Amino acid sequence: VTSAYLAITPEALNLQADIALAGGRRTLAENFHRAAELVAIPQNVIMETYEMLRPGRANLETLYAQAEFLRSTYNAELLATFVEEAATVYERRGIFAKRY
Repeated sequence: VTSAYLAITPEALNLQADIALAGGRRTLAENFHRAAELVAIPQNVIMETYEMLRPGRANLETLYAQAEFLRSTYNAELLATFVEEAATVYERRGIFAKRY
């Protein structure tokens, strides 16, 4: 058994999303679909994006630029939309202000 047998695939995550949706769990299904996009993204990019989403670490323009990077480089439309939505909420709530 190699690590390839244990790898998570976008197909498996999308199937999980279908099951969640059939069970009436739309939010869980959306999470599985975003996770399917994450599989193709290198860990360092995921961690950079995560760091940007922490309060006080980025601004509106930076998050929008990261969303466009995810969209254009990795075809991660759902993740890009998620980051853009977070940026909009952060702006509205004043979360971009330094918190440390």
